Amino acid sequence: MPFQIPPPLLERLRARRLEQRQLRATRSAAGAPREQTGGNFIDSIRHLFSGASSVEQVAGRYVAAMSSWQDEVEDKYDAFLLDPGMGPMTYLTSDGRVLEDLRGWDGDELVEVGGLSAHSALIVGARKTGIVELLELIPQPPPGSSVCSKCNGKRVVEPVPGLGAELPCTECDARGWIDAA
Repeated sequence: MPFQIPPPLLERLRARRLEQRQLRATRSAAGAPREQTGGNFIDSIRHLFSGASSVEQVAGRYVAAMSSWQDEVEDKYDAFLLDPGMGPMTYLTSDGRVLEDLRGWDGDELVEVGGLSAHSALIVGARKTGIVELLELIPQPPPGSSVCSKCNGKRVVEPVPGLGAELPCTECDARGWIDAA
């Protein structure tokens, strides 16, 4: 079920997308041409270890490909990048769907996700973009629900106490609450 994005949040996401595009265009103009010549991450690592190209060449092609994929997804789905990822790039579309673009990671495809994956994308997206209103899209607890005992309603947990790193809570699908049923 898609998230309902309030108009002020949609406006803020569109402004950020435009700002990020202008920044990428400025960087691209200062460097190499932005053509989609790189492959996915795994293929890029294989190419690097083959010795055929330098780290700079492989990285440049991969970044150019990521930028091209980002523009393609943003344009086709009226989407907003939440996380460039150390894995799939994640997006929120203007109609409330969350998409994972696996092409840059392992060469797979663009898929729509829900539940824990969608909530996690919103949590990570709020942190990475600074748009904390993304958290308001995660469903509020219904009557009779209880606070998640694993994350205490924070939606995130430390996998190792004291480590300082937090991951979305798998116990409650990163909602902060557990359904009574």
